[in-house]
Amino acid sequence: MTPKMLRHFAGAICFSLLGVLAIVDSLCVHLEELHSKLQYRQRVRYMKDYFPVNYAVKVHYEDIYRTINVTHMQNRNFTEMDLKVLWVYINSQVLETVLDVLPKRHPSRTYVEDISTLFGYLRMKLEEMVNDIEDDRVEEILYRVSDMDEQSKRKFIRPKALFDNCYRVMKQLFQCNWSS
Repeated sequence: MTPKMLRHFAGAICFSLLGVLAIVDSLCVHLEELHSKLQYRQRVRYMKDYFPVNYAVKVHYEDIYRTINVTHMQNRNFTEMDLKVLWVYINSQVLETVLDVLPKRHPSRTYVEDISTLFGYLRMKLEEMVNDIEDDRVEEILYRVSDMDEQSKRKFIRPKALFDNCYRVMKQLFQCNWSS
């Protein structure tokens, strides 16, 4: 490789790295707002206190995305970006499921809709990265999550537990400067 080619290659790497850093930085803006919405007191208030005792939502097994799932996938060599994309898409699906069971006038509906809107922004930011996913395992998970029918729902889980998982995995995957 000639020195000129090497400089061009290094410049291309630097440019693409700056693009990734800009996306991560803009993600952190939305994640900071999501972080404040998912604080413990709000999760308890909106996802536990406003629901009947022991209320559970029926979700797909794949919709339950815990920190242990992330650790297992890291051990199986999933990339960090793959895990982030999965987190956004899986939790978007979870929010739709929760919104489906909430009546229009439920006190938690606005809270869940606000979080759903933030996930909409995150999905837009990550949309171009989804096209770059080369791991068939990630594509298979995304396909299973998006293509579930009613008969495949098979696990009951409390809404607060879903939001707790969302919050914990967010803190595990994203290295933003959290305010609290």
